[in-house]
Amino acid sequence: MSSEKSYEVLRGEGIVLRKAREEDYASMLKHVWGDEEVYKWMLFQPTLTLEDAIARCKRSIAFQKEHFAWFVALKDTDEAAGLCAIRDNGQGHWEECGICIGKAFQGRGYGKEILSLLLDLSFNKLGAADFRYGYFDDNEKSKNLAEKFGFVFDRYEDTVRQWDGAPKKIVSCILSKERYLSLGT
Repeated sequence: MSSEKSYEVLRGEGIVLRKAREEDYASMLKHVWGDEEVYKWMLFQPTLTLEDAIARCKRSIAFQKEHFAWFVALKDTDEAAGLCAIRDNGQGHWEECGICIGKAFQGRGYGKEILSLLLDLSFNKLGAADFRYGYFDDNEKSKNLAEKFGFVFDRYEDTVRQWDGAPKKIVSCILSKERYLSLGT
């Protein structure tokens, strides 16, 4: 059994990080993939049609089988409300590969809960030495989240958002295991 299979579900207080299901396409289209207020912060191509959402959900299911990637579901209803992923860059260096929560569910502490679950998994179960977190320099919510967890600025990365050609600057921050443990987040 791969280590990814060992962590198919991560449970928080109000959310569950779980693998995608075919029926999640409608919720993800409504709350994440097709909502400009969410996808403007992402590098990925927006998904705007039902047909594309069904196909994207199937791709997510396949991708999540071999990666540390999840849909964020509300604990009470199991409705898919976001997504997140992490990856190992080798030698204990882990990073987030995207964290988002639908606009309708923002402001409820779910972003903090997602990051807390991912950091716990990375540091306490996967043996991470450090964890990298990145956000667009104009994304105040992500900046505030990084600050709450004690991330330290490391560098800027210039990129172009492929779907609309917009130049974006990513703020890349890092959190060492020692700092994570000392802050008790």
